[in-house]
Amino acid sequence: MKTAAQNRIVGVSKVATNERTYPYLVQIPVGVAGLDIALNRQIVEFHKSRRIQLRHGRTIWKGGEIYSRWCFPDSTTARAFVEQFGGTFNKLAHAR
Repeated sequence: MKTAAQNRIVGVSKVATNERTYPYLVQIPVGVAGLDIALNRQIVEFHKSRRIQLRHGRTIWKGGEIYSRWCFPDSTTARAFVEQFGGTFNKLAHAR
C-alpha cells in the first residue's frame, strides 16, 4: 500500500507528464472550493464531444488566486476551450 507522500509524488509526476506531452495549456481561475459543478460538467462534455481525454495540468497559486490548467495536444482545441470557458492560452516552450 502506498503512503500519502508516495501518492502525492505520483500525482505531481502525472500532471508534469501531461504538461510535457500535451504542451498547449489553458489556465483558468477557480474558486477556493474548486470548480463549480455545472462548469465541471461543461468541461467534461467539451472533451467528450471532441473525443479527447481530459488531461489536467498543475494547479497554480498566483497573486492570491488559484488557477487550474488543462492540457491539449493542439492549439486549435486549446483555443476552442478558451473561447468557451475563458482563461489564458499558453504553449510550453520546454515541451517535446
